[in-house]
Amino acid sequence: MSLAKTKTKSYVLTLKLKTELWQAYILEKRFEIGRKIYNACLGELLKRHKKLQHDKQYRHLAQQPKSKERNNLLNELYRQYGINEYAMHDFVKPMQHHFKKHIDSHTAQKIATRAWMAMEKLIFGNAKKVSFKKYNDMDSLEGKTNSTGIRFENKHLLWNGLSIPVIIHPNDIYTHLALQDRIKYCRIVRRRIRGKIKYFLQLTLEGVPPKKINRQTGEIKHPIGRGDVGIDIGTQTVAICSMNNVKLLILAPSVENIEKQKRVLQRKLDRQRRANNPHKYNEDGTIKKDNKEKWVWSKNYLKTRNQLAELQRKMADKRKQDHQRLANWIIALGHHIQVEKMNFRALQAKAKETKVDANGK
Repeated sequence: MSLAKTKTKSYVLTLKLKTELWQAYILEKRFEIGRKIYNACLGELLKRHKKLQHDKQYRHLAQQPKSKERNNLLNELYRQYGINEYAMHDFVKPMQHHFKKHIDSHTAQKIATRAWMAMEKLIFGNAKKVSFKKYNDMDSLEGKTNSTGIRFENKHLLWNGLSIPVIIHPNDIYTHLALQDRIKYCRIVRRRIRGKIKYFLQLTLEGVPPKKINRQTGEIKHPIGRGDVGIDIGTQTVAICSMNNVKLLILAPSVENIEKQKRVLQRKLDRQRRANNPHKYNEDGTIKKDNKEKWVWSKNYLKTRNQLAELQRKMADKRKQDHQRLANWIIALGHHIQVEKMNFRALQAKAKETKVDANGK
């Protein structure tokens, strides 16, 4: 009797790193190296795919109806032209050897896999184009196992000569319970919080997350209820129906208070951008497409842009927090949850009647 392989459940535990200035400098350098490796892999994939598109056999197969035989022939062509994940692992080897002091082989392979996943969406998915990573745009690096490369041992991040302690509070019961599970792999994440760069270590752990317990009462904070729960999700609201509750709730209500501040900063950015770059705009206010001169960013513009980035970060965190609270409440209603299928693309494409009021708005 053969046993079928089942995919094990996983969850992520995020811990803050206590980095010193020289350690942060090394991490910044490694993030930049990772960005360049990613762009090199993505550029090579685009080059190989363009070469494949000139192949007569490929053009002939692309026009044929879908079938198993056609797919097998296409996969063979992809393999011949080196358009697959493992071909990119071979491509990244010499680059990793050049940067072996900073980037290990497993991390380099994961970077190549990220480039392949982006290209896969372009070839087989619905993506229309792929984007290269701009400067300071690579905000995470991860390994493949916890035995080599980026790893977590004895409350420290260990990676190619770096040993950075992780902040774990003694009374954080949830973290201590989670660390008893097996660590699959680690990920280093860089975030800008209140204008400063902070580094975090994300541990992908095997199993299910431990239950949070109320310290005062000793009870489980978010127990799983019994019964059926129906959910109808809209663009801004969600309708929830259970045996004891029927509610219509607004999605992420705490975000609405920040939208006005966001619009004010966006208008301020636009005014500063136009004042600093009059040569980049036409008389009617549109951007000159044929103007290749560099944009001029003033100190006040950069300050306003950082304020907007911080505001958007807060909005994302508040939205995530609201969604998690709502999910915990839904789980407490019942164990059998049914969600109505919703075609959000159809809702976006739905035309709305535009009405003009007496003031011309």
